[in-house]
Amino acid sequence: MLSLKASVRGLEIVDRARKKKGWTKTVTLDWWVTALTSQATLRRFWRGQPIQRESFIKICEVVGVSNWQEIVDSSAVEEPEVHPIPRQDWSEAPDVGNFYGRTEELVTLKQWIISQRCRLVTLSGMGGIGKTALAAILAEEIQDDFDYLIWRSLRTSPPVEEILTALIRVLSPQQETDLPNNIDQMVPRLIDYLKHHRCLIVLDEVETILDRGKLAGQYRSGYEDYGKLFRQVGEVKHNSCLVLTSWENPKNVAALAEKTHLVRCLQLTGLPVEEASKILREKGLSKDENKWETLNQLYSGNPLALKMMATTIKEFFNGSVAQFLEMGTIVIGDIGEVLSQQFERISELEKQLMYRMATCGDPMSLNQLAAVILPGLSKSEIIEALESLNRRSLIEKIPADSQVLFTLQPVVRKYVQKLSGKA
Repeated sequence: MLSLKASVRGLEIVDRARKKKGWTKTVTLDWWVTALTSQATLRRFWRGQPIQRESFIKICEVVGVSNWQEIVDSSAVEEPEVHPIPRQDWSEAPDVGNFYGRTEELVTLKQWIISQRCRLVTLSGMGGIGKTALAAILAEEIQDDFDYLIWRSLRTSPPVEEILTALIRVLSPQQETDLPNNIDQMVPRLIDYLKHHRCLIVLDEVETILDRGKLAGQYRSGYEDYGKLFRQVGEVKHNSCLVLTSWENPKNVAALAEKTHLVRCLQLTGLPVEEASKILREKGLSKDENKWETLNQLYSGNPLALKMMATTIKEFFNGSVAQFLEMGTIVIGDIGEVLSQQFERISELEKQLMYRMATCGDPMSLNQLAAVILPGLSKSEIIEALESLNRRSLIEKIPADSQVLFTLQPVVRKYVQKLSGKA
């Protein structure tokens, strides 16, 4: 079957068109599904490789480029499409839909991974902040710098041996089946492949292997060997990069980041109002744009929370943010489910601190918290709990004249007040 490939100028035209739609290059599901093609074909299109003529035309038309002829590399002779041996496994990567903002974060991550050749990078932040979406966009944009790209989700809490087996089989030329079942042999085997190839591996939802009811970053019983994997990937010299996304960083990874610049941790915060506004428009809001900054502050720029509240505002307030704000309260809505999952993970002391901060309302100092928390607790224990809450992105720190004050995001405060019956 005859094929076409895009010219450099043609790819620039398509790139402008997809940005107008808010689409990613290869992660937006609507693009390749509507074009009746595959994600792999869309990736070959972006690399300037030959793809089937019909798929080429549909890819252009779906993104809004009707004159597909100007996209074609006219100097290339039509030839049969070549299907390269796949060296990418996106099978467990999610569809992130439209993606807005995070320009500075992407620049930082690319510098760490491409320029500084970091071995281990983590993206952390509270639920809905956009960790997985950012990791997907990052992987899409830097994939050509790697020989292999593998995405795996830890949503079902697989044993580390299962993950190692899957990774080694993808990376081994013969898809080797005679694998050791000892973690102390499997990790060096994987590291050997990471030395001989430039590999990008993404492990998503790492929080599922971390313990509940304790301070942040401790492994669940039976999952401690993930710590061995992460430590060796961070410490041993190789040519690859492992990216982790999680609600909180594994404690030994955070410690590694303190020791070497080849291990980096990025904690995501909310979107600025300029980027948050794009989400609100996408969800159909168009009224009271002068009030959008207040709405964004109430929900701390959390993309998921903004999407959920935009739907509520559209359905119950006729799309008017001003009417919604006139209620003078914060609606938890479906974001409460995400907050509930995170609240269930924290220790009892962390819960007590959050209850105190929610009750007080105003930012509190360490001395103020120590005065109202359970008697008999040392300040060092309170500091450890505050550090844990900070790693979970559940509190905010406010520098004052001579001290640091601690407080909760508005929507988190409302949720905790609701739990304590004081909302």
